[in-house]
Amino acid sequence: MVTEIDDRPRVLVTRATGQTDQLIAALDAAGVVAVPVPTIDVELAPGGGALDEAIQGVGSYAWVVVTSTNGALAVLRAAERVFVPFEATRWAVIGNATREVLEREGVDVAFQPSLSTAAGLASELPVAPRDRVLLVRGNLADDRAPAILGRRGAVVRDVLGYTTVEAPASSVGLLAEAFAGPLEIALFTSGSTVRGLVGLADLEAIDVRRLPAVCIGRETATEAARLGFDVVAVASAPDTQSLAHTAARAIADLRRDSAPIAAIRKGGSRR
Repeated sequence: MVTEIDDRPRVLVTRATGQTDQLIAALDAAGVVAVPVPTIDVELAPGGGALDEAIQGVGSYAWVVVTSTNGALAVLRAAERVFVPFEATRWAVIGNATREVLEREGVDVAFQPSLSTAAGLASELPVAPRDRVLLVRGNLADDRAPAILGRRGAVVRDVLGYTTVEAPASSVGLLAEAFAGPLEIALFTSGSTVRGLVGLADLEAIDVRRLPAVCIGRETATEAARLGFDVVAVASAPDTQSLAHTAARAIADLRRDSAPIAAIRKGGSRR
């Protein structure tokens, strides 16, 4: 019996558990094998807290601003709990991936900025003085977005939608298994996925920085470069399809410009 060997390039996918299916499918369509190692855990805000309260009164806000797919999932979950209609207000999102999450559930997104960053969204959002804005974010978000909106005259309620835990212990073994075979690049979808990978690697003494990095956006690329990765490509748009296509092109470029990247093993180097 002949065993078929899959010689397609393998890439490290660092998204949280439960959020990789679309990316894995897009990579597969692009001829790339995804090797999932969740470098973060995401915990959506529980029921009965500030998010439920804010969503229950969503009609009193001029805008609901969601700055990530996890924020979108948190808002949808809260809306289900408190039975609030999505059309009660206007919705603004940071980029295509967040828009897709909301639109799949029937939410009509009214605004998306030209620059897919939280600061870009806050700077471009069409607000009038004293407009009430509900901003749903994660625990690792910085203060730029609420500060910009405040300077523009908006009255901002900043609510925690989810908590991100970097370098979850459950992924330590998965990382060691992933690096037992050849890997060509690492895919990063947020700064926290970069930091999470570095944290996991430190526990296993794996030199993950030897992997070239492909990032979903400029802010993620900046964090990857800060932590010592060679960022070889950034997706043209912050969504799954763009990231998968960018990864496939980056691998082709790397293979054309140099010898194929060999297996990077624990404590080892490129060979």
